[in-house]
Amino acid sequence: MAGSFLNQSAKFNISHFFIYLPGRIKWLNSNLFMMNQLMKRSFLIAGIFMIILSGAKAQFNISGEVKMRGEYRDGYMSLRDSSKTPYADIIGRARLLFDYKNEKITTRFSLYDAWVFGQNYYSSDTISKNTVNIYEAWFKYNFNPAFGVKIGRMEVAYDDERIFGVSNWSMWGATHDIVIAQYESPLGTMKGDAGFAVNNIAPVSAYMNSYIMGKNYKYMSYLYFNKKFLDNKFSLSILGVIDAFQKNSITTTKTTTKSDTLIIRNQYDSIIGTTIIKTPVTTSTTQEFTDQLYARATIGAGLLFTDKKWGFFLNGYYQGGHYRDGRKLSSNFYAAWISYQIFKPLKLQVGYEHLSGNNYSDTTTYKTKLTGFSTLYGTSHRGYGYMDLFNSLTKDNLSPGLNDLYGRATINFNDKMALEITYRWFSFPNGYLSKPTKTKPYAYVAVSKSLGSEIDIMYTYKPIANLELNAAYCFFLPTATMETYNGLKTGTARFAQYAYFMITYKPNFFNSAKH
Repeated sequence: MAGSFLNQSAKFNISHFFIYLPGRIKWLNSNLFMMNQLMKRSFLIAGIFMIILSGAKAQFNISGEVKMRGEYRDGYMSLRDSSKTPYADIIGRARLLFDYKNEKITTRFSLYDAWVFGQNYYSSDTISKNTVNIYEAWFKYNFNPAFGVKIGRMEVAYDDERIFGVSNWSMWGATHDIVIAQYESPLGTMKGDAGFAVNNIAPVSAYMNSYIMGKNYKYMSYLYFNKKFLDNKFSLSILGVIDAFQKNSITTTKTTTKSDTLIIRNQYDSIIGTTIIKTPVTTSTTQEFTDQLYARATIGAGLLFTDKKWGFFLNGYYQGGHYRDGRKLSSNFYAAWISYQIFKPLKLQVGYEHLSGNNYSDTTTYKTKLTGFSTLYGTSHRGYGYMDLFNSLTKDNLSPGLNDLYGRATINFNDKMALEITYRWFSFPNGYLSKPTKTKPYAYVAVSKSLGSEIDIMYTYKPIANLELNAAYCFFLPTATMETYNGLKTGTARFAQYAYFMITYKPNFFNSAKH
């Protein structure tokens, strides 16, 4: 059944089944008012939980997070030429988390605000561009100590966060509206999750709505399994995901000619004749396919080994089914790294990753089949260089693919300070780039496979508990191919560099276990 589902467009009719997606909370008209109201609500919720705790054995915790990052961007995310100048910014976020747990129920409510410094007037009674929203809102019912069902808006992350991740580098993070059945053995050596999600627009009407929200899937389900062996030295993970997207809408444009008769009069206002004025009129019609979905399947496994000094990791995925425009998919990903602790402070790691890509020179195949791999909903920042030059590429099945060969040295001076230096060399699996035009949608250019090298230097310092200071300097040495990929003429790219300083503080306001 799974095979037939992947080899044809899946059609669903779920008019009898709805999930109401909670709307984003928007309130608060000034910064001061926002903080006052937030604290009032916090103490109110805390008071309610305190009353609950007084009559039952339970755990309740109130915690928070404040993160601020100042950046110097001079080629971050995209190479620049002399027409663009470097700039600095400061971005931040704040989170307030409420966690509650007893024998049967585990729940979390998390409020957050993410903003760019200066996006609102410094003196105003209106906050127009940033509001407090719900980041997480879920509860889990534990049928027994080993099995439970979790439902709501939540972070979904597994293993190295390659396929599912929390995108913690982004101030907005990443959460899913989802239902997950979870099992974990009493000793914690085996666990498995089964997740299912249904997305729709709000409010849900009596019939199926069109749902073409950019990166969002319309339906998604997955199975995850993890088993640990040999005193937890070996860890085996298996993950399978099916996400379905509505067929792309088709917009047709039609141009007609409207004819109007104009009466011509002389200076005495007498009719002396007529003329025809022709005006072109363009109309657009969009056809949407609310009940036709294209499903994509991703399946793979990973093996992790850790010992006192050695570490080894190997994983791989295959992706099949259909892309959202109906083209077939057949792509792959594999990665491996090995690490060794030279002596207590110094650890070395070498790794290689490959994401298959499309061969644009084979236009016949490209019209009906895609071979680019997508990392779905994973975390990209720590996987493909801290300058984030390839984040969008790794998410798109239309991409040319990517090879990443890297080496890393980590020096842990003590429990509070660490220095990380990473060298990466990037390349394309195929020597072609897509350069479509209006008249030639499948046009391409031949290029060298090498993209260039990136060096990331990152320093971490934890002066006290719950407080972390993080700073980095990164630069990229591009090739002509990298310039072409970024839409620049050969030889025009300026030196690409990026630096930041970040402060993260995670206070714990209340813990019932300590009272």
